[in-house]
Amino acid sequence: MTDAPEFRVALFGFFAAFVWEMWQMPFYRTADLAIMDAVQGCSMGSFGDAGIMVVAYSVAARIAGSRHWILEPRRLPLFVYLGTGLVITIAIEHIALNAGIGWHYSDLMPVGPFGAGLVPVVMWIIVPLATLWLVRLPSLPR
Repeated sequence: MTDAPEFRVALFGFFAAFVWEMWQMPFYRTADLAIMDAVQGCSMGSFGDAGIMVVAYSVAARIAGSRHWILEPRRLPLFVYLGTGLVITIAIEHIALNAGIGWHYSDLMPVGPFGAGLVPVVMWIIVPLATLWLVRLPSLPR
């Protein structure tokens, strides 16, 4: 099970996303959350981010014809991975911002043309790429 690339994407994706989630907190209205509430919220967001990464990785694997495409990465699966994640991220941001029960941006958040904050959009480029790099590290258990 731990040999599965999807498991490694989920594991490393969660931890990389958690670091990003904590550092992006100033870009959201937190209404003076207690630290444990912030950690809990960032943990939930990180689980969601890891799930998105696994879905995006799986879509890219279908395109590549192999679950292990990351060991010999090619451009098309990589672009599919990033593109799938970006589309899902923008959709979730749009839904959460307009549902009345989601999150709200602070005045610090730059907003892109689709109404999504640029910080979560940039996150979907940096964190998933860092995750793939971690997945490929040969010194880590496979």
